[in-house]
Amino acid sequence: MNAFEKIKKSWWVIFPFTFLFPGVGFIYIGMKFNNKNWILEGITYELPWFFYLVASAIYSSYSMIIYYGWILLLAAFIALIRSIMVAIKLVDIYDMDENPVVTKVTSTPMGKAKEDSSLGACCICVIFIFIIFAFVAIL
Repeated sequence: MNAFEKIKKSWWVIFPFTFLFPGVGFIYIGMKFNNKNWILEGITYELPWFFYLVASAIYSSYSMIIYYGWILLLAAFIALIRSIMVAIKLVDIYDMDENPVVTKVTSTPMGKAKEDSSLGACCICVIFIFIIFAFVAIL
């Protein structure tokens, strides 16, 4: 597989760069490979935006917007790092299997290990995001 085809199959990594949709790429790739952990991880990266929209409708404080801005930047940065990590693993899988649409990532030993580690990363991100929201709520 040449470099252009690898880049073409990894277009979903662009979403964390948009800052507005950091988890959409994970939701897309999770649906493509039928991996629930990646879908949950994508939803986790979208949660700060949901909480920001709800909180900004209730509270109109300028200081709250600054705190949420930092949280949103942090969530987008974490999503960017994770999407690059997953894209590198998927490039290896694309090299091993020229037809990735037919097979699932979870059916390979590498995909199974990825599924287990992504669950831990997803849970850590959710816990971290909720701790930050609790801290901002206290302030």
